[in-house]
Amino acid sequence: MVKLSTSIPDSMAQPAEDALCQLVRSEWGIEKAPGREPVFFGYFDSAEQARKSYAEVRKILPFLPEDFSTEDVNDCDWRNEYKKFLKPWSYRDLHWIPEWMRGEYAVPAGDKALYFDAGLAFGTGDHPTTRLCAMSMLDYAKSAGAEGKFLIDAGCGSGILALTAKLYGFGKIYGFDRDEEAVRVSAENARFNGMALDNLSFEHAGIERALSGKKADVLLANIISNVLCIYADNLVGAVKEGGLLVLSGILASEAGKVREYFETRGGGRFEGVAEASMGEWARLEIRMKGAGNV
Repeated sequence: MVKLSTSIPDSMAQPAEDALCQLVRSEWGIEKAPGREPVFFGYFDSAEQARKSYAEVRKILPFLPEDFSTEDVNDCDWRNEYKKFLKPWSYRDLHWIPEWMRGEYAVPAGDKALYFDAGLAFGTGDHPTTRLCAMSMLDYAKSAGAEGKFLIDAGCGSGILALTAKLYGFGKIYGFDRDEEAVRVSAENARFNGMALDNLSFEHAGIERALSGKKADVLLANIISNVLCIYADNLVGAVKEGGLLVLSGILASEAGKVREYFETRGGGRFEGVAEASMGEWARLEIRMKGAGNV
C-alpha cells in the first residue's frame, strides 16, 4: 500500500474539504493537526495508481501543489487512518459515538447513544451536512412525534441518519444510496447497535427508482446541490401533505439559489422554507401544506 501526501496552506484546507465532500467516493482526505500545515493525502495499491489519481484530483482542485511525496505503508494502518479524525458529538439527548470509543465515552443517564463505523462508505456523521439533517430530524421528533411516521434517508452514506430515526421510534425507515458499499456499511452499523431490520431497510438504488411510489412524513436528502435540483420534482413528490423535506449537502453560498429553484418546483405545496447553516454548509427545511391547504 502506498500513501501519497502533500502539505497545503491553511487557506486551501476548507475549499479542498468542501470539494471532496461533494464526491460520491474519494480516496483522498485532509489531515489537520495543531502547529503545522494541513496535509492532503490518499492511499493506493501502487505508486503509479497514486500518481494518476493525484493528476485527476488536481483537475478538480487545481490549487493543489505539483510536488508530493509517496511512502509504503502497512495496509492495516491505512484502513484505520480515518479513525483519528472522528470524534463523538451530541444534540439534545442523542450522542453519536465512534464504535471503537464505546467503552471510553460516558453516556449520561437517560440519554440515547448511536455507535457507528463509517468504514469505506461516505458519511462519517462528523460533517456539518449530516449534523444539520440530524438536528432537523430530532427537532421534528420532539415537536411532531415519531411514532408511526415514515422517514426516508436519501443518500444514506453509512446509515447514520436512518439509524438515528430507528433509535427515536419512527414507524418505518427506508435508506438508499447509489454506492453499494454504503448499503453494506449501513446494515453493519445497525448490527453494531443491536438494531433489528424489522421496520428499517436499505437499498442500493438511484433517486428515481428509490422514491417511485413512496410518500414520506420526513425525507432527508443529504446530497450535493446540483443533484438535489436535478431531482427536485422526485424529492418534492415523495413527501406527504403536511410532511417535511430536509435538503442538505448545500454550500451556504448556493443556498439562496437552491431555495429559489425548489420554490419554483413546489407547485404551491410549500407552507414555508427555513434555512440554517453550519460553517460553509447550509440546510433547507421545507414544510408541506397540510391536507385541504394545497
